[in-house]
Amino acid sequence: MSILPIGHLAFTKADINVLVEAGTHLVDDQRAGSCVPVEIDNGEVVVAILDQDDEYLLCAFGKDHGWYCAYDSEWSVIARSQFIQDVIDVLPTVAENNDRRSAANAA
Repeated sequence: MSILPIGHLAFTKADINVLVEAGTHLVDDQRAGSCVPVEIDNGEVVVAILDQDDEYLLCAFGKDHGWYCAYDSEWSVIARSQFIQDVIDVLPTVAENNDRRSAANAA
């Protein structure tokens, strides 16, 4: 048996706004450089959170067959849910990992 989520298969404008707002909190706290919607090669939109220098991907949010997904910098799924808040909940971990990486690079 397969389970299909109820809702849109791709991001809505509201989804993008919620994710950008959540990611902007990391930018405001100077734990990320920017949080922007980006159209990827296949035409889908993801919301990307970049490091302080806007050079490297820290995390991205996308949709896969109607499920919200959070991806790490290597595009591995780190969270998948029918609920947008469940993927937003990975942001503290993403920020902590980036803080540790920044501290290691500074040493």
